[in-house]
Amino acid sequence: MISRRSIPLLLAALFAANHAYAQPSKTVKIGAIYPMTGSASFLGIPEERALRMRLDEVNKAGGVNGHKLELIVYDTEGNGTKAVQQLRRLIESDKVDVVFGPSSSGEALQTIELVNEAKVPQIAHGGTEKLVTPTTKYVFNSVPTDRVAIAYVLSFFKKKGYKTIAFMSSADGYGQSGKNVLESLLPEYGMKIATAEEFNRQDADITAQVLRARQSGADAMLVWSALPAPTIIARNAHAVGYDKPIFVGYGAASNDLVDKAGPAAEGLYISSFRLLAPGSLSENDPVRPVTMKIYADYLARYKEAPANFAQHSYDAALILESAIKSIKGPVNRETLRDAIEKVNVVGANGHFRFSPTNHGGLDSSSNPLVMLRYVQGKWQIAQ
Repeated sequence: MISRRSIPLLLAALFAANHAYAQPSKTVKIGAIYPMTGSASFLGIPEERALRMRLDEVNKAGGVNGHKLELIVYDTEGNGTKAVQQLRRLIESDKVDVVFGPSSSGEALQTIELVNEAKVPQIAHGGTEKLVTPTTKYVFNSVPTDRVAIAYVLSFFKKKGYKTIAFMSSADGYGQSGKNVLESLLPEYGMKIATAEEFNRQDADITAQVLRARQSGADAMLVWSALPAPTIIARNAHAVGYDKPIFVGYGAASNDLVDKAGPAAEGLYISSFRLLAPGSLSENDPVRPVTMKIYADYLARYKEAPANFAQHSYDAALILESAIKSIKGPVNRETLRDAIEKVNVVGANGHFRFSPTNHGGLDSSSNPLVMLRYVQGKWQIAQ
C-alpha cells in the first residue's frame, strides 16, 4: 500500500522520468567549412547564416526525433588547402557526424578523398558534377550540378534560336568543369562554340577576351564564373559596345552582380536560383513555399535579403533532417550516410531524390533554376 508521504516522491520520480525521456537522446554534430573571409565570403556568409537560422528553429521546436543539432563552423578563407585542414579538424578533433560544405567547387573537390577515407557523410555546396560523378560513398551535394544548369541554359538558347556561343570561363574548378560539360552537351542541342575565352576570377580587366567574343560573331555570350569576374565582363562589354545578349551562369547569381556593374547591368540574363527574385515566382511553383520561407525568415533575422547561396545550406539542413527522421536506431556517421542516400524532399533548389547512383539528388526534372533578366533596376522572369 502506498502511503500519503510517498506519493510526492513517486510523482517527482515520474516527472523526472518523463522529463528525461523528453530530452534529446543524442546531439547530432554538424561541421561546416565555409569561406567566412576572403574573396569567396559572399558564398560562405549567407550559407552560415541560413544554416544557423534553420538549426535554431529546429532546436527550438525540440530537435529532430528528439535529437538536438549542434553546429561547428570553421573558416576556409576560400582556400582548398585550408578547407582540408579544417575538415580534418572537424572529423578528428570535433568528432562531427556530418560535414556541410565547402562552398565552392574547387575547395570541395579537394575534400572528397579525406571524407571517403574517414567515412564521414558530406553534403557539399559546389556546382561541378565531378563532386558526385562518379558517385563516391560518402559525398553528396545540395546544389544543381553544372550539367543540369548548362542543359537548362542550352534549352533556353534553343528556344531563342541561338546557334553559336562565345563562352567565357574562369580558370578554376567551376569554370573548367563548366567548359567540359558544355562541350559534351552542344551536339545534342545543335550548337557550337564560336570562341572559348578564359580568365582569372579576380582579373581587373577582361576586355581582350570580350573583344574576341565580339569578333567571333556569336549569337550570345555565356559567362561561367563566380564573382567578381562576371561584373568586370559586363562593364568591359558595355564599354566596347558589345551588342549581343550576355548570359551569366548560376555561380554568380547575386544582386552583387548588378549592383557593381552599374549601367552595364541592364539587360543581363542569369540562370538563377529562385531566391534571387522570390516575388516573381508563380503560385504553383513547387519550391515557392520553401523559397518564400527562407526569404522571410532570413530578412526578419538578419535585416537584409538573403543571397541566393543561402538556400544551399538551408537545403542541406532539410536533407539532414529528413535523413534523421527516417533512422529507427542510433544516429551516427554510417546510419546518416545510408539515410541521406534515400532522402526524397523538396528544397529551394528543387525536388531532391537521392539514390545509390544519384548523390546530387537533382536532375532536369527537379526544375531547380529560372532564367531571369535585369530590366530597369529589377529581375524579371525572362521570356
